[in-house]
Amino acid sequence: MNFSGTTELISLFLIVLLVYLLQCIYWVSPTLSAAFALNSRGRGKRRYQGFVWNAFDTAGVLANPLPPLSPMVVAHWPAFELSQDAIQFLKKGAEEQEPASIPWEKLQVSSTESKLLCNGMLAFKGSEVQVREYVALLGRLQGARRAQRAQIIQDWLRNSMSAQAAARRVKVFSGRSLWLRIVANLEFFFLFLLAPLAFYKFGSGILWRMALILAVLSITVVLEFWTLHKTLLPEARDARLKSAVTNLLSPMAAIRANDVVSRDLLAGCHPLAVAAAVLDEDDFRAFAEEQLRLCRFGDYLDKTYQAALQKAMERAITQKKLNPQELLRPPDPDPGCVVYCPRCLAQYTKTREECTDCGYEGLQQFAGVAVSKSS
Repeated sequence: MNFSGTTELISLFLIVLLVYLLQCIYWVSPTLSAAFALNSRGRGKRRYQGFVWNAFDTAGVLANPLPPLSPMVVAHWPAFELSQDAIQFLKKGAEEQEPASIPWEKLQVSSTESKLLCNGMLAFKGSEVQVREYVALLGRLQGARRAQRAQIIQDWLRNSMSAQAAARRVKVFSGRSLWLRIVANLEFFFLFLLAPLAFYKFGSGILWRMALILAVLSITVVLEFWTLHKTLLPEARDARLKSAVTNLLSPMAAIRANDVVSRDLLAGCHPLAVAAAVLDEDDFRAFAEEQLRLCRFGDYLDKTYQAALQKAMERAITQKKLNPQELLRPPDPDPGCVVYCPRCLAQYTKTREECTDCGYEGLQQFAGVAVSKSS
């Protein structure tokens, strides 16, 4: 192959690689989502957010781009708060977000593939599966009598915190996605290793042979994806068809086909339940402490909902043989620090009104530490 051909091949390879890396990025809520990478045995590690796009209220999480390809589970908890009388949430779009409270009798729910609207205002943004889940929940609450709504909300919170239910779905996914994982990994090696080497050695004369092999791999991925998606997410017909067509036309998307299923695998589950199902003991303890502090010291519109959510979280933590109160204990003070933030655990050497890291205003003093006043 001449120098010009080699340069064109390298340019094409870099373009394909860039497109593939974009396929590896998950876009999630920067404050209400948690992502976990799964291994073949259904265990996992938390994946932390990278780039935060404040203008669109979203953050990027990079999935492992190299074999063995690890699918990711995303747990996205809604920001709306539910009570017997109304649904409450912060209006989006304004410079200063204003609270909205809509009585159930006046609620009008509409939705698109990715958005749930309450009286024309955005209440939740996520995938088709997630939106469908919460449209059904709001429908049940709207159609129930006031006395029944408290029980519906309590049941919803309890079910969303079920680590057992989350673990069962992860186990089913891990078993039934075996062949899809194998074919996706084969397509990765073919596209990024075997095909470039073959073009470099034999030139463009083998283009049609490479295209045929790639087409066979992509079709196999689509067939395996369709079966797995239909088994685990039977109601998401539009998302399944759209993803199948995309996988068929784009080999880079086909390599990440498993992610489309795993992303919505635990739709409706709280991040705490997902963590309990996939993390080891030490990682879960750290995650549970973080989530419990965010709830206990969070800025909620409805204190009754906050208390109910915290109670459900404490029950789930207790089932993992941890003491919720121990998770809320003050941290060990750093040298010279006198106060700390109970929500994010930032520490300060002088008293102040609010935390500079998370904005929490209820900073607490370390016991037995002399306090100096900030200027």
